Amino acid sequence: MKTLENINLTTEFTQFCDIFNFTPEEVVQEFINKIDIVQYLCDFLDPDRWANLFAMEYMIHYTQSEERLRECDEFGEQWGKMMVAGGDDLVGKTKDLLDKWHKKVLEERIQDIIKRDKEENT
Repeated sequence: MKTLENINLTTEFTQFCDIFNFTPEEVVQEFINKIDIVQYLCDFLDPDRWANLFAMEYMIHYTQSEERLRECDEFGEQWGKMMVAGGDDLVGKTKDLLDKWHKKVLEERIQDIIKRDKEENT
């Protein structure tokens, strides 16, 4: 995955950093460190939930792929059934479920790249 290179800092963000003596890098890194879908799903009242709330709202508002949104619904249904069933290590099971979805998405992207390359070379 590409690292962040061209981030435009707003005046409001730099004011915040200046006033409270933070560097932009430390604020952005801490925000990134707090994004954890599994933690959010399993403990949505966690005091560190705000980065996750932003990420989820961003996903809802900006995801353009109907397929990805449909998969999100499917994930939610599977996760809900798992939570209702209860049992041990729901956090671990949630992580496994998310990891499987992530792997599926990456495999689909690889297949799309291969397909595009074949089409371009024919």
